[in-house]
Amino acid sequence: MDGALSWDAVVHMRETPIAVAVAQADARKGDYRAHPVDLNGPAQAEPLVEVTGLGIAGANHYYRADNPPYYAQIAGSVEGLWLRAGVAERLARVQARIAGLGLSLWVYDAWRPVAVQNTFHDRWMPDYLRRTRGLEGEALWAEVGRYWARGAQDGVIDPLSPPPHATGGAVDLTLRDRFGAPLHMGAIFDDVTAVSNTAHFETAPKDASFSDLEARANRRLLFHLMSAEGLVNNPTEWWHFSYGDQMWARITGAEAAVYGPAHPGAAT
Repeated sequence: MDGALSWDAVVHMRETPIAVAVAQADARKGDYRAHPVDLNGPAQAEPLVEVTGLGIAGANHYYRADNPPYYAQIAGSVEGLWLRAGVAERLARVQARIAGLGLSLWVYDAWRPVAVQNTFHDRWMPDYLRRTRGLEGEALWAEVGRYWARGAQDGVIDPLSPPPHATGGAVDLTLRDRFGAPLHMGAIFDDVTAVSNTAHFETAPKDASFSDLEARANRRLLFHLMSAEGLVNNPTEWWHFSYGDQMWARITGAEAAVYGPAHPGAAT
């Protein structure tokens, strides 16, 4: 996809179903953390860049205190929104294509410290599931894994199995209108329930509420915009897209991920 988009193109994306593509991605995703990582390839040397410097708006959700459903700054979080240069360039191209229509990207999270990953995978999410659903054992950890990737207990990330956000290849984002209001997606960012599954509204009946139909159309738009730049969606999270990490490699069929762990300001 090249050049600025027309409203006709946006309408077409909003009307084009994504259920099959999401189901295929879900079937391929599997144990993506076991997929090979090419730590010696040229992409691993790509630096992390701060995306707001490229004209992409956002605020790190975990660094803020007005961050539903938590309403507290998460220990270990960072203010910046860092991504691999190649991923940031892809977002910049999406931004350029939609800017003339009064639309813009809004980034919630990008590169994520392992301390934040551990907080949610090891404590927050299991505690939530025990409290609200009474889950324990394998059922508990299977549900945790649907929304939160394993971090690193000792703080040292396995370079051959990094959490997606630790690579700088994964980003959480949405779309905003010309007044800065987020488009209706039917679920807030980090809603760890089935309503966050990307294709949740694809089965909405013809007489569904206007709200549900709008959420379906907007999720389709975001999905198609990002897919056109080669990013893949995590099927359980409408907001999560990645390029170059293990999930991307597993879903696209790439021989190996091209991004391993990274850190802002550090040589990779």
